[in-house]
Amino acid sequence: MSAFHFAIVNDERVIDATGQPVADRDEAIAVAKRLAIDLAETRQEYLGRGYYISVIGSDAREIHRESIDSAEKSG
Repeated sequence: MSAFHFAIVNDERVIDATGQPVADRDEAIAVAKRLAIDLAETRQEYLGRGYYISVIGSDAREIHRESIDSAEKSG
């Protein structure tokens, strides 16, 4: 299992970063989508301000960005 890091970011700074072991890149992107949806539903202060979830691979390179603003809300 690979470890990917997920960070809440805007254009100026990293707000929160955490690591999570996942099976592969596809699973890491799915985790980012779930995080973005959760934040869109629970942390209204992130909406409309350009925040996104950055997925960072084991080589410290960003592999995906998931916008919190465009996260589909579950319902």
